[in-house]
Amino acid sequence: MKEKYIFLLAIVLAAVVFAYIDFNKSNPKIYDCGMAEWHPDIPLKVKEECRKLKREINDPAERNRT
Repeated sequence: MKEKYIFLLAIVLAAVVFAYIDFNKSNPKIYDCGMAEWHPDIPLKVKEECRKLKREINDPAERNRT
């Protein structure tokens, strides 16, 4: 009888670990470029990409540089 409970606990634990790992991979981070310049939690690489996107939107000649 004790073995059944241990087996059940192992299955539940494995399911919880699998769900946690799976959910973390499927949720991409989305940043708002409107806050990129002043928000301290936005990484530098994201800030640089936001600046690049803003330049491309404001200057049509930038679109052809890639």
